Amino acid sequence: MKLHGIEVVRVEVPFRREIGTAAGTHRTRPLLFVRVVAEGAEGWGECSALEQGTAVDPALGAVERALADRGVRRLLDACAARGGHLPEGAEVPQLFGSGAEDRVLAATFEMAVWDAGLRAQGRSMAEALGVAPGFETMPVGAVVGIPAGRDVAVVRAEVDAAVAAGAARVRLKIEPGWEVEPVAAVRGDHPDLVLQVDANGSFRGDEEDVAALSRLADFHVLCVEQPLPPADLVAHAQLAKVLPLPVCLDESLSTTRRVHDALRNGACAVACLKPGRLGGVRATRSAHAACAEAGVPVFVGGFFEAGLGRSSNLALAARLSQEATGLVSDVGSPSEYLVPDPCGYPAVVDGWVRVRREPGVGPGPDEEVLAGLAVRRRWYRATYT
Repeated sequence: MKLHGIEVVRVEVPFRREIGTAAGTHRTRPLLFVRVVAEGAEGWGECSALEQGTAVDPALGAVERALADRGVRRLLDACAARGGHLPEGAEVPQLFGSGAEDRVLAATFEMAVWDAGLRAQGRSMAEALGVAPGFETMPVGAVVGIPAGRDVAVVRAEVDAAVAAGAARVRLKIEPGWEVEPVAAVRGDHPDLVLQVDANGSFRGDEEDVAALSRLADFHVLCVEQPLPPADLVAHAQLAKVLPLPVCLDESLSTTRRVHDALRNGACAVACLKPGRLGGVRATRSAHAACAEAGVPVFVGGFFEAGLGRSSNLALAARLSQEATGLVSDVGSPSEYLVPDPCGYPAVVDGWVRVRREPGVGPGPDEEVLAGLAVRRRWYRATYT
């Protein structure tokens, strides 16, 4: 397919309610999309970056600048080297480096180019990945943040709503001083609920922290996610030896190499893999293969994506579950946290969502929805000599 041009679209979408984590509070979700327009088809890619960066993940503004400075040019140059034609989706990540911004760009452009190719072929992402019968639907989980004022009643109400909607698993955000109380309250309300906790690297691993986290085992918590800062795999490995519940890593697993290092060091018993951070679908499948070989279960994590990015994660989660038994992934509907979701997503029915079978990765942004939001667009025309 010969490339005609690339459009970059940024839109601001409010969160349905603010989402508190140990790393900060999210009130709005700026979304960044890339549209590739080619002969006979177009494709959309969604950037995973959040507005505020972390020690591991770049801020959306930095990614947007990198996209304009070098991301678009690399795809245009790659097309020019191919006589104007788009590369295969699997080739796109090779155009980018290994830094944090480049990995996000790789995932975004991989999605856009793959989406265009699949639409031209009339194939779905699930079909391209080889999602088999028996994996057409996936259970959904829910994430409950740290409420303003650490109000336990708010947490209980949000968990009640998630369970009523069919959530098969709930991840509670925790931080030092806010761990035992919310977990005890939720467990008292829901004795059989699969419950995880996510600390976003907020603990330091001293005796007081170890004692507080160890108490969570009394409430049958499945695992504690990212208890310590992401850089220190050795500290996580040491913590894993003394905690009476499994350690899950998330932010620490920023590259496939880091995944291998974590597995080799025994730093995690569960892995949260995020395609937007790792560099796309291909990189995530490679990381998952290493986890499966090590016997470490995986779930696909999210960055509060719109329906496009979440549809990609859904199809990927289905394929990874087919390869090795994993945990419930973050594949719930974006309408649970975005107002509105500019892309749309399959309906969640009794806690299950059906993997899309329509052509492409997922639905691109709806122009009527975009018209009601603050949108910034920029077009880059492809020229070949």
